[in-house]
Amino acid sequence: MSVHISFSKKDLIKIIEDNNLNINTKLNRHELCKILIENLDSNKLYYLLEPNTNKKIKSYVKSGLDNSKDTYNNTDDAICDGIYIAQYGDISSVRKAINLLNQALDINIELTISEKVQNELLEKEKIKKNQTPRLQIKHGKYVVEF
Repeated sequence: MSVHISFSKKDLIKIIEDNNLNINTKLNRHELCKILIENLDSNKLYYLLEPNTNKKIKSYVKSGLDNSKDTYNNTDDAICDGIYIAQYGDISSVRKAINLLNQALDINIELTISEKVQNELLEKEKIKKNQTPRLQIKHGKYVVEF
């Protein structure tokens, strides 16, 4: 039993950070895989044993939902994978893959996002809105020459 090869070290580090696992991310991929396999049951990381469906879904949508490529034989397989990974909505790459799939197929797959991550996302959105430049209009006569 090992982590599937389609998960890069960067993917594993992101999973560790998103799940707040106390694992040294400076270790190499092989060592990270060993530790994650040991923590498989306690952190519900069973999806690491299967191919990284995030990458499959993204490439499928970006290819224009082309079934001739080897990612998916039909759209139903992509939807099934999307429904399966939607339970891991705390991971940003899962959210992006599901959003792409929802937009491309005009469907609505609901993401399961923990309250903590939902609050973090709302906080980031508030910060982003506050930093957006706004138009201020001051009354008076102004002459603009070009």
